[in-house]
Amino acid sequence: MLIVRVFSALAKPALLSGAITASAAGGWFAYDRFSPHNPPSAFQQLQTQGQRLLISEFGDKTDVITAIDPADTTNGRAQIATIDHAAGWGVFPVLAPDARAIAYTALPADTLKPSAAAPAQAAIVGVGGDVAQLADDADLLVAPIWSPDSASIVVRKNTPSDDGAGTFELLLLGRDGSRATMTTWRSAAVFPIAFAPDGAKLYFAALSAAGTDLYSVAPDGSGETKIARLSDQVARDWKLSPDGATLAYSVAESGETPQVIARTLDIASGVVSDALVTSIESGPPTVAGARGELNPAWKTGGGLTVASVGIDGGGAAVDIDPSGNESALTSNGDSIDLPLAWSPDGTSLAVRAVDGKTPFDARASHIDLLRDGARQRVSDSADVLIVGWTR
Repeated sequence: MLIVRVFSALAKPALLSGAITASAAGGWFAYDRFSPHNPPSAFQQLQTQGQRLLISEFGDKTDVITAIDPADTTNGRAQIATIDHAAGWGVFPVLAPDARAIAYTALPADTLKPSAAAPAQAAIVGVGGDVAQLADDADLLVAPIWSPDSASIVVRKNTPSDDGAGTFELLLLGRDGSRATMTTWRSAAVFPIAFAPDGAKLYFAALSAAGTDLYSVAPDGSGETKIARLSDQVARDWKLSPDGATLAYSVAESGETPQVIARTLDIASGVVSDALVTSIESGPPTVAGARGELNPAWKTGGGLTVASVGIDGGGAAVDIDPSGNESALTSNGDSIDLPLAWSPDGTSLAVRAVDGKTPFDARASHIDLLRDGARQRVSDSADVLIVGWTR
């Protein structure tokens, strides 16, 4: 099932419990700034250290969240939290915009029959190690979405029925303990994508047998509006640009030559365009025009990076600047690079590096950082997720 774990939006078997312990391991600045009786946690120390990549590494019963210095991925590492979870499952954690908290979905460690369909906890661990459980009925495979002010999160709740998928709700959970339903759907499965930068609306996708649509709704549940039809088929990998003006996503298209195409939507005009236009070396068109374009990742300044997988071999990370110019950041004949997340300053790109010429040959994978033309290993394990970047 490795191919599923690598090329799925849900790229690991996931769940976790509410047992999070802030770690005191590691330290990047002098402790004499604090009382000897109240030393800072590693998460607190992180706040003044500039850009760090946070990853979550899977363990059978405990996942570890580690902060990594992009300039020194070997020695510049500090464990900032551990998360206990049901055996065989793992965490879906997301760093808050202010980098002072991590939200996650989870199953408790003592869950008797853990499964992907079991109701999960939604909780937040703060910079000091304090944990606040906000819900116990979330979908664990749908990662939380943070509000821009880091004051609340959105999670999905699915209530199955005997005659179908049941009801899907998007819940707004405040760190103050508040809870509200933003929208409820029975005709389609809904997935939260991102808040607009001003927090005035949440964008979400609605998937049904008819295709995929983009909607928006205000935090109080008012003004639900269909923005655009994204595809008559299945769209995924949704990523909102930093300025909130453009949505990037991938579409799996069936037909005589099945393919996956990366597209962008101009939210104001509703215009949909292919993200990659030209064919560059090791670019998309390979067999009968087939394309494999995955994992769009935005830069702070508006550039976009997309994985361009050659069906007959190799996968490059292709950069598209704000003017539309395309260039290959990597060129691989026997492996594939899937972009995950750019650092805030645009100097480092985290990628999932997959061994194998094509998706059908995919074997082991790991996380690398591309920086200054060099490649650094972040983790040897396939079971690693990106939590976020600090600033």
